Amino acid sequence: MTLFNCKPARRIASGFHPDPTICRTPSGTYLLVNSSFEYFPGLPVFESPDGEHWTQIGDAMDRPSQFIYETMGNSQGLYAPTLRWHDGLYYLIVTNVNAGTMILTTPDPHQGWSDPVWVKGWPGIDPTLLFDDDGTVYICGNESDQVDADGRRETPGIYLARLDVATGTVLSGRERICGGITGANPEGPHMYKRDGLYYLMWAEGGTEAGHMENMARSAWPTGPYEMCPGNPLITNRSTHLTLQAIGHCDCAGFDDDRTLMVFHGTRNNGDYPAQGWLGRESYAVWFDWKEGWPTLADQSYDTPLLGEGRALEDQVAWITPSIDRAGRFTVTRSADPALATIRVEAAGHDFGLDQGAPLIGTRQTDFRCTFEATLPHPAQLEEGKAGLAVYANADHYMDLGLSPAEGGRVRVEARVHNAGLVSLVGAADLSAGGPVHLGLRGDESGYAFHASGPDGDHDLGRAPGKVLSFTNAGGFTGILLGVYAHGAGLVTFDRVAYRA
Repeated sequence: MTLFNCKPARRIASGFHPDPTICRTPSGTYLLVNSSFEYFPGLPVFESPDGEHWTQIGDAMDRPSQFIYETMGNSQGLYAPTLRWHDGLYYLIVTNVNAGTMILTTPDPHQGWSDPVWVKGWPGIDPTLLFDDDGTVYICGNESDQVDADGRRETPGIYLARLDVATGTVLSGRERICGGITGANPEGPHMYKRDGLYYLMWAEGGTEAGHMENMARSAWPTGPYEMCPGNPLITNRSTHLTLQAIGHCDCAGFDDDRTLMVFHGTRNNGDYPAQGWLGRESYAVWFDWKEGWPTLADQSYDTPLLGEGRALEDQVAWITPSIDRAGRFTVTRSADPALATIRVEAAGHDFGLDQGAPLIGTRQTDFRCTFEATLPHPAQLEEGKAGLAVYANADHYMDLGLSPAEGGRVRVEARVHNAGLVSLVGAADLSAGGPVHLGLRGDESGYAFHASGPDGDHDLGRAPGKVLSFTNAGGFTGILLGVYAHGAGLVTFDRVAYRA
């Protein structure tokens, strides 16, 4: 890796927006969609007039009828979509790892998307589509982890078949067309056509420190494929750069002289070893072509650790882990888009997902941020706990929660939950006779907690963010800052506000 070969990259949307897929519209604008895993609404859709300035226009998956599952766990759900336009329709193919591969369509992404058409007999994840000039449609993805009748699994690699996109019927057998370069986790493939040649891009090395992107081309969809002499096209492996784990690319305007490419990566702080917990975020860059290959070779990209207000850092989008089947949450927005009132019917369970959504929140979009809420009637909580959560997954989170009123007082505690180990950061007893205000402040080292009530303000200490980092908490998402109520009661959170 050569650090002198480093360029800046522009972030599209801050907070966890991984696995970007992009296409250019007939009018020349750009659309982008991200993975959303267990979160609902899912598959956020962004639009840009120029590939640099983006706005979220909705979510492709915004109805429970689209998000089918029997059970749901963290980092399950919707993996690595591909967005393409063909003959008047936008096609969005994605794997729901709890149910199968599916295709959503729409003539206008501003007007919502169809219910799924399920692709029958296509295992694996990270599906993509290529609409060829002769009308043939190809589906491409990575290997299946299913075991056949002889106890064998597919060899790792990229697989291809012909597909009827209208019915989801696979029309030919799966052919392995590429095994990658290192052989480690070839995934996230995308196919394109340029000057009569078929190009295959894919990520490998795992979606962590060894992540990279490679390319090959062939005269035929099934190969043989010639490897790009510049591979890996992009990677930040073995560097000290703030931006890490870059890869999982997609392109728009692939047959142009200058092509727009998107990829994801993680921002990591200056600790040793460096830590990041915001999630994999999407970035956009441009590249040129020379002799039929991108002018990319071992290219690294970097970004400032802290947001600069150009990548939707102030965006608030309320989402829940899995579907709120019981209708526990009611969100009322105010004239100030940063403020909301949220009413929560307390659930009789903790942050596990088996019985539905345990909290509602918004993505943390920058290390430096605040999240706060006021409980105007703390005695509404009859049993259990209610408050704020800094949520990576059901086993790794922090919470600032109050207990039911007792003797005219409520107890507020800040705790860290680390794979079953629970640590008390700070606590205070407040009067239950008036509003209780809860708040947290995030920075590049972690979180500080505070609470206030009729009888004063209380600093409840700090907790290190590395507890929620990828290296400790695992998973494919980032941090959700949310409100929750576990136990019994109908709890109102007023002036719920996120600011970065």
